[in-house]
Amino acid sequence: MASRSGLSLRRRERFKRLRWFHPTIDRHAAEALLMANGCEGSYLLRPSTNHPGHLTLTIRTSDAVQHFDVRVEGETFHFGLGTFVSLCEFADHFDQMPVVGGESGILTQLKYPYPRNVVEPGMYESIRTHAEFAEPAGSNLAEDQALRNSQLSIATKSGYLTKQGARRKNWKTRWFMLRNNELKYYKKRGDPKPIRTIDLSHVEDIAPDETKGKNNCFRLVLPDRTYFIYTTTSNEMDDWMEMIRWRKRMCPSSATAASSLT
Repeated sequence: MASRSGLSLRRRERFKRLRWFHPTIDRHAAEALLMANGCEGSYLLRPSTNHPGHLTLTIRTSDAVQHFDVRVEGETFHFGLGTFVSLCEFADHFDQMPVVGGESGILTQLKYPYPRNVVEPGMYESIRTHAEFAEPAGSNLAEDQALRNSQLSIATKSGYLTKQGARRKNWKTRWFMLRNNELKYYKKRGDPKPIRTIDLSHVEDIAPDETKGKNNCFRLVLPDRTYFIYTTTSNEMDDWMEMIRWRKRMCPSSATAASSLT
């Protein structure tokens, strides 16, 4: 019998031998968990959201979260270039603190498996004030709460992309960071201040672009400017476009959002 994740109960129980396997969380919960409580090199294993029956390794980098497929075929695990013939062999690989990198070029050493069971502090605040406030006339509490919850979704992404300049039209590689409803780019990774911040509620269109003669190029259309950006692979381009579109759907409409362009 399979669960919602597509993993049989037998497999789920077997994977629980890994203390960093989290059988009940999805992509967003994993990102929120590692961004809030993890550090660079923290990681966990969870059921795959898009490939039922398989697994996903979620990793915290210095400023974002990445997800990697782990294919499961019988007793065998396929991860990256490695094939592991048992759960013990798979676990031993991670005990060696391997370095993992994706198409974004970010390399992260896996140092800290995030445990499934964490001892919770036994201290709680005492309530001193407790009051109810009437909802404004015509408001829908359930819809308002759902909208607020949607804004809390993490969905981070970062990596080096190459963009065309606005004036000289030359191409420069920049460090891009997608978080909340903003796409920021920096001169290099680790810079404290971005060159520019793009409010995704202002984006009018995002689509592949073939007008610039660059492979894996897409355009980001705003009222005052169109950005042309390319990646190293087509998969990376698709990932960035999908993530930006997803974040844009979570944004307020551009008619009501305040500009954060700098």
